[in-house]
Amino acid sequence: MNKEKNEDAWVICPVCETKLKKENIETHLKHVHDKKIEDFDESSIKVLPKKGKKQKKTMNFSFGTIAIIIVIMIVIVAAAFFILSGSSDEPNNNGEGGNSDNPDWLDDYTPVHSLGTGSDKFWINFPSGQSPDHLTWITESLEEKPVFFVCHRTGCYGCSAQADRVIALGEKYSEDAIFYDLDYPYSQYGTSPEDILNKFYEAFYYDPNGGSNVIATTGVFTIINDDGEEKIAWHSWEGNVDDAEMESWVKDIIYYYNINK
Repeated sequence: MNKEKNEDAWVICPVCETKLKKENIETHLKHVHDKKIEDFDESSIKVLPKKGKKQKKTMNFSFGTIAIIIVIMIVIVAAAFFILSGSSDEPNNNGEGGNSDNPDWLDDYTPVHSLGTGSDKFWINFPSGQSPDHLTWITESLEEKPVFFVCHRTGCYGCSAQADRVIALGEKYSEDAIFYDLDYPYSQYGTSPEDILNKFYEAFYYDPNGGSNVIATTGVFTIINDDGEEKIAWHSWEGNVDDAEMESWVKDIIYYYNINK
C-alpha cells in the first residue's frame, strides 16, 4: 500500500533541485552527489503536491465562488422586488374620483383668477346675472375632471390662432382636464363627427355676448367652493386670448378642481 502511494509522489533534490520521483531520491543522491539520504533532514526534501489533489481543490473553489455569486444575486433581486412592491401599494393621495394624480406644479401654485363677475373672474352666472342651465356633456365631464373647449372652423384664418393655442393646451394638460376640440371645418377641409358638430352649436350657449356665434369661442369650467357650497365656476371668450393668459385659466381650473372636488 505504501509503495503504491509513493509511486505518485514527487520530490525536489535538496542539492540540485531536480524533480524526482520519491522512490528515486535515495539513488539520485548516492550516484549523482555522493550523498546519503540520511545526511539530510526530512524537512529539507520538498515533497510536491499531487496533481490530482491540486486540481480537486481548484474545482471546489470555483464551485464555491459560483454559489456565493448566485446567493448574492438572489438577495439583490428579492430586495428590489420588495422595494417595488412596497411603492406600488402606496395609497393615492388624491382619494377617490376621476381626476388624475396631482401634477407637480400644483404644489406651489397660486391661482390667477378668483370668483367674481368681471372679465378676469370665474363666473357662477352669466355676466347679465342670468343663472345658467349647464349643458349635460359639461356637467357629466365635470364628474371626472375640469373641462375646456374651443369652437372653431378649420380653414378660418381669423380663428386659427386661438384654436391652435387652446388645442396645444388640451394636449399639454390632457392628464388633468377634459378638452373638447369643437371643429366645424369648411367643406374643402373635410367633416367632423355628428357628435362634435352638435357640441359645436350647443357650446355657443356660453357665448358671453348672447350667442352671437363668433369664432373662435372658448370656455373653461371647474368646481369651486362658494360659501361652503360646491358650484360650477366658468368663463368664456370670443376671439383671441394670449398664450400666457389662456394657460393661466387652464391651470386655474385644474387647481380649483383638485382642491374642491
